[in-house]
Amino acid sequence: MFSKKMIHQAQDIEAAKALSDFLPDRIVDMHAHLLDTSHIPSIDSKLDESLVLDIDKYKNEMSPLLCNPKSLSLNIIAYPDKIMGDPDSDCLKKCDGFIIGQLNKAPDCRGEIIVTPNCTVDSIKKRLVNDRIRGFKCYHLTAKSDVTWNCPIGDYLPEAAWQVANEKKMYITLHMVKDKALADESNLNYIRTMAKKYPDAVLILAHAARSFASWTGVEAVERVADLENVWFDFSAVCESPAMIQIIRKAGISRCMWGSDYPICRARGKAISLADTFYWIYQNDLDNFTSKTKVNNWTIALENLYAVKQAAILADLSVKDIEDLFANNALTLFNR
Repeated sequence: MFSKKMIHQAQDIEAAKALSDFLPDRIVDMHAHLLDTSHIPSIDSKLDESLVLDIDKYKNEMSPLLCNPKSLSLNIIAYPDKIMGDPDSDCLKKCDGFIIGQLNKAPDCRGEIIVTPNCTVDSIKKRLVNDRIRGFKCYHLTAKSDVTWNCPIGDYLPEAAWQVANEKKMYITLHMVKDKALADESNLNYIRTMAKKYPDAVLILAHAARSFASWTGVEAVERVADLENVWFDFSAVCESPAMIQIIRKAGISRCMWGSDYPICRARGKAISLADTFYWIYQNDLDNFTSKTKVNNWTIALENLYAVKQAAILADLSVKDIEDLFANNALTLFNR
């Protein structure tokens, strides 16, 4: 996923062409990570040389898959790493600086900075040095637990972020964990409690409420649908059921598209499997055997096709699709 370049194969270009009657002319990507890998040791150590994924590279790689929209802007999210658990870390400061530099290059974009368990209200506010920083990103890797994949949300999303987001009408992007995702009672209770306590903060449940195992969203989204400040991004989800359920229960006005760049550069997809999910990547594809041809697309395309299927099955109008891909995000930008 952190290869030097996203290689568009002929099959990718053909697949993208079939989206031309679906994708609108204006797109806002609500979940795009831009980064300089030299700032993040765990990534940089795996590469022969540092890799800079900036807004120019994003647009060069993603525009063809999005049918070259007339307008393409981003919610730029700093890329999280375990070392960022210390709010005074050099890594965190460099990532903040990189995001701010990207925002200065692209005035139509907004951005999110990383918040970690040790952040305080004062330490967060000191980092809001650009008025286009409109949100916060938390991630389980910064939690102090040994097994972070099973962490309660409060272990990696500090209440200080809620307090600042509520005061300044900002948003928080949450990639929750635990096996049952939104269907986990502790996750549901946390989301309901905090959303009610901080009504002017918007909580964005990333990856369709992390519905990589689609049943988790399908069965649980109704239990947060009444919370007007709980929104959803559809990034990296490659199956439609949870997205359809979110649209039906929460309404299209709180749904937004996102790519999860640069993760979406990889080939493969996430599939529901039993009561879990599995990420198919290139090494799995290399071992596939079939009597008929098996194509392989980037995660970006798998996601876009799943979103299109959800839109068809939910009977979305042209305006609904424009809202999903741009207008709803712009509403958040301008709160």
